Amino acid sequence: MMKKTLVALTLILPSLAMADASVGVLDPIAALQSSDNVKAKMSSLENELSADEQKLNSLQNDVQKLQQKLQKEAMTMSADQQDTLKTQGQQKMIEIQSLQRKLQKRANEAQREILEEMQPKLKTAMEAVAKREKLDVVLNAQAVMYTKPDLDITEAVGKQLNSMK
Repeated sequence: MMKKTLVALTLILPSLAMADASVGVLDPIAALQSSDNVKAKMSSLENELSADEQKLNSLQNDVQKLQQKLQKEAMTMSADQQDTLKTQGQQKMIEIQSLQRKLQKRANEAQREILEEMQPKLKTAMEAVAKREKLDVVLNAQAVMYTKPDLDITEAVGKQLNSMK
């Protein structure tokens, strides 16, 4: 996919230069991240996940304490006591892994939901800026090796997104 994009750009860019086309460059992720709507949704997600993150940190601290206790007191503990501590540590590690998967899954779902909601708005904002700036072509900044800073429309698209509500 990336090779096809580069080949297409290699073929298209010289013809664009000859056609004296106006080109803009957009970093869609940065434009979305600067959107007040996305910031609010990310803040809401952070609040939603904060309790689980605190629990995750607590479990990690518990595991660390169990490991330290086992290292310090292993010589004076019976084999049963050592096994009990190891089992507790393993159970907490399983709980940590489960909680990490849950948090990652929710974060991925939220990111997908935000992108699904914001993609049409981003397209509309980009088109409005392109029309206002009289641009013939808007390229994804991630596909461009170099551009003059004055061709970057990311900030303008972010402002347009904020004005759309």
